[in-house]
Amino acid sequence: MKISFNEIWNFIDLLNTGEKGWLFTLNAGKVSVPDLTVNQLWDLKNDEDYDTEILPSIFTFREILWQPDVFTEASSSLPSLRILSAHCSEIAEQLKQIQSETGPVYARLIEGIGKCSQKALIELEDGPSITSKVLGDFRVSAFPIVKFFIFHPQNRNDYYKDAVNRLNYAVKIMLTQFHGRYTELADPYWQVSFQKSEKEQSQQQKPAKND
Repeated sequence: MKISFNEIWNFIDLLNTGEKGWLFTLNAGKVSVPDLTVNQLWDLKNDEDYDTEILPSIFTFREILWQPDVFTEASSSLPSLRILSAHCSEIAEQLKQIQSETGPVYARLIEGIGKCSQKALIELEDGPSITSKVLGDFRVSAFPIVKFFIFHPQNRNDYYKDAVNRLNYAVKIMLTQFHGRYTELADPYWQVSFQKSEKEQSQQQKPAKND
């Protein structure tokens, strides 16, 4: 069952927390974080230690992501891609060191942006490539991950508004200047499944006794 990113919080409110078997896979573009439990989702929703500065550091301050009309040449794009790739690697490694249920989730997503940056970097360095296509693919891959952090329940309201404005600006430019290409911007979503325990499965498989 597929559930949109924001609707999942209401969904887990309805679940019996003592009922085991619920599993959740977070999908953000090409990045998936599988087999999360109800308790892990609660940790994400109520993460008091969530670093609200992650979003500005991977998106708001990274103009290459939201100013497609400025970064049109490979020469001007390469330094920004290198910086973003290195920053994502550094932040992801820091998050992995944190003893929490949420750190590895954030790390995996940020690694996804780093991989997008590295892929674009390699394609532009190897050349010849169409810069607009490489950067368009880069943004299409990165934006679903960025949206996770924009819509995170613990994100600051002012950071949310600022990031949404920049994201909308990028989409507008990509739509008007690139003739609607590279605008298939998927939202993050959850794939929900339920697995019965081996005991429950064996009980169901037992034949009924005849009277």
